[in-house]
Amino acid sequence: MRDAWLTSYPGVREHEPLQPYSWYGIGGRARYFLELADDAALPELVGRLNRDQVPYLVIGAATNTLFAGDELPGLTIKLSTARISINGDAVSVSAGTLMPKLAAETARAGRTGLEFGAGVPGTLGGSVFGNAGAFGGEVKDRLLRAEVVDPQGKRQVMTLAECAFGYRDSVFKRSRDRWVITSATFATTSEPPAAVRKRLLEVQKHRRATQPIEQRSLGSTFKNPPGDSAGRLIDACGLKGLQVGGAQVSPKHANFIVNLGGASADDVLALVAEMRDRVQERFGIELEPEIRVIGRAKQA
Repeated sequence: MRDAWLTSYPGVREHEPLQPYSWYGIGGRARYFLELADDAALPELVGRLNRDQVPYLVIGAATNTLFAGDELPGLTIKLSTARISINGDAVSVSAGTLMPKLAAETARAGRTGLEFGAGVPGTLGGSVFGNAGAFGGEVKDRLLRAEVVDPQGKRQVMTLAECAFGYRDSVFKRSRDRWVITSATFATTSEPPAAVRKRLLEVQKHRRATQPIEQRSLGSTFKNPPGDSAGRLIDACGLKGLQVGGAQVSPKHANFIVNLGGASADDVLALVAEMRDRVQERFGIELEPEIRVIGRAKQA
């Protein structure tokens, strides 16, 4: 078997439940699972996984990822690296760092430009992968470069242009999904910490007022279509509060599906399909999912 060597790889666990690593509280198992607090071993590991054609998935906080399969094949790698380095205007951040922590640390240091991170619950790696954003800011606005490991196991540095960012999109989503983001460097400017902190608090206040942050969710279920809001379209279809099993279209924000407790992946996917179909029928608009569904063929 191509993946048999993983049974003796340091730190690897077999048949690991994924629910504890899911922000949403849903998950089957990972055939092999490895948590890394340091990315030093990644180049050699990624190179071997690709040479042996072993599938792998790299996760952070899994804030927009629905684990929908009974058991993921190959190796699931959780990056728990947490490093922030401020050198003048440049802020370098490791992939496992939570975006709200990045926003708070840079605000404390009197660096402005990353306050939007307070509204992004995920980690840096996932945020670069999906060009995450909130309340008027997004990753591409400030990114200088991304450090990655390519499928051959070589470390590379990618420029902003090479990342080819789009709306909740990047080259990593489209054609480099086997590349692993290890860190990124952002441009910031200097401002009194109190002023930066004030804007950060405004982002947090707006998020609390408009999103169901007190409940488990995957964030925005769908991308906003051009010139419109997915939440508005779903709300106009009367779907707020619709429930399937333990999953519910949030009464607070129609583009969020919350886990009321005990929701299954099937419950969530049923709601995703209903939301998409109802908007298509009423408005002729096909909503594109923003959440990632892992472990099952696309159904939404």
